[in-house]
Amino acid sequence: MTNLGLEVAREADARGVAESVIAPGNDTRDADILSTGLRSRWSLSHPLGGFRSPIVRSAGAAAARLLQAGGWGLIKAAERFRMGPGLSGDRTIEWAWVLSRLRRDPGRVLDFGAGTGFVALAAAFAGHEVVAIDLEPCAFEFKGAPITYRQGNLNELEFEPCSFDQVLNCSTIEHVGLGGRYGSTTDPDGDLRAMERLASLLRPDGDMVLTLPVGIDGIFPPYHRVYGAERLPRLLERFAVSDEAWWAKLDGKSWQPATRQAALAVHGSSSYYALGLFVVTSQ
Repeated sequence: MTNLGLEVAREADARGVAESVIAPGNDTRDADILSTGLRSRWSLSHPLGGFRSPIVRSAGAAAARLLQAGGWGLIKAAERFRMGPGLSGDRTIEWAWVLSRLRRDPGRVLDFGAGTGFVALAAAFAGHEVVAIDLEPCAFEFKGAPITYRQGNLNELEFEPCSFDQVLNCSTIEHVGLGGRYGSTTDPDGDLRAMERLASLLRPDGDMVLTLPVGIDGIFPPYHRVYGAERLPRLLERFAVSDEAWWAKLDGKSWQPATRQAALAVHGSSSYYALGLFVVTSQ
């Protein structure tokens, strides 16, 4: 494996790399790797030239030869080294946590950041009166469910204080205040303000089911925050934790239960973090 080939392997984009093919009609001396995701990160302003420069095309040819020789595993291994274990399977963990913590007695439930409506629909099926909110227009692919949908910013929507028995906050709070995604506007403390508002909406005996990225504190705009030893306590300042769990890909492959210490030591990125799962009450 040449150094150039290794560089291309390391710089591959994992999200589209599986669709890579060798362009027909080209030999291995100048073959291009075509994919929506597999691209050299050399820009046109890079000293080595643009994607069509001889150096970069030679690197592409080296990667093509790797694929022809069965070197796909090497490219994937290099990508895992650069990108981390990835987040595949995270929603399975989060949704299972939320559904297992739904209140048994029918009540009024707020789904914060409803997305496609999976969590809201599950709560409705469980007999709850559900209000689902999101910054974006309704993306539900179903009709007729007993769910009230409201589009808008949590801090601007009108709700009576202490009007919900439960809040479902599944993989949402980490995006609040990071502009450029999900219609959110930039606000460095938007997540903290949102948690304050949610605390005010809970009835005295109510609770919030919360899932979020954890690890070493970090912000990866426009994607998400990762909550660690510094910001996580600030986020939960208005709450008491009654139940918690921590999960991470400690072996680099599969999600598994972790200690708080191990989860908060994970080096997060735009494409990987550990998971913190909580049930909290307002205090």
